[in-house]
Amino acid sequence: MRPRFKEFTFAQSVSNTAGRQMLTRLRSLARAASKFRFYSSPPTYFGTAGLPTQIHRPVPHLVPTPKLPVRKPLLELATVFSVLALSFFAIDNYRARLRLELKVEEDALKFKQAQDLLAKQANAHRKKRELQILNERKLIQTREMKVALHVAMLRKQLIEAGLKPATIEQALHEFEKHVKMENSISNVSGTRLWVTDDSPSKCYVSDVREYDNRE
Repeated sequence: MRPRFKEFTFAQSVSNTAGRQMLTRLRSLARAASKFRFYSSPPTYFGTAGLPTQIHRPVPHLVPTPKLPVRKPLLELATVFSVLALSFFAIDNYRARLRLELKVEEDALKFKQAQDLLAKQANAHRKKRELQILNERKLIQTREMKVALHVAMLRKQLIEAGLKPATIEQALHEFEKHVKMENSISNVSGTRLWVTDDSPSKCYVSDVREYDNRE
């Protein structure tokens, strides 16, 4: 009697377990079916009362799966070459800028030296011109004094010989009548004087250069 009781108990427990699983499945199906709506007839605003019964089922939403990033070796290689090219151009531009700056500094130094040289030459030319003016003024004053002394000696000879020398008024009148003036660039004063050929005193006029010092 005891073995039969054990067999009956084991069969009963198996049947109870299967029943519980079946009951659990039925409950889950009932819950899933409660989510759906069943319409025996369509809504009144469609105006089709005679249409057959339709069951509206919810459309499942598809969740997009994230795509794994695709490696692009060609793009990465092109990026590397672009960076290298930009770096090369940047370095080349930097070197070119340094060369240009050095050249500008050298040109500025040469320009300053040339400007200083021109300033020295201008100062030397100005000093030379001033010295030439002083020498010409000295020479003119010396000639005037020599001519005046010569005239005084001639006047003395005339007076001693009993002759009356010409007056200053007569000399000025002769100057206004027979002396001409011309501009010249051969000397600093820029003028040149000479006696015309129709003057009776032309043959007696001496050259002023004859009064210069002779060795």
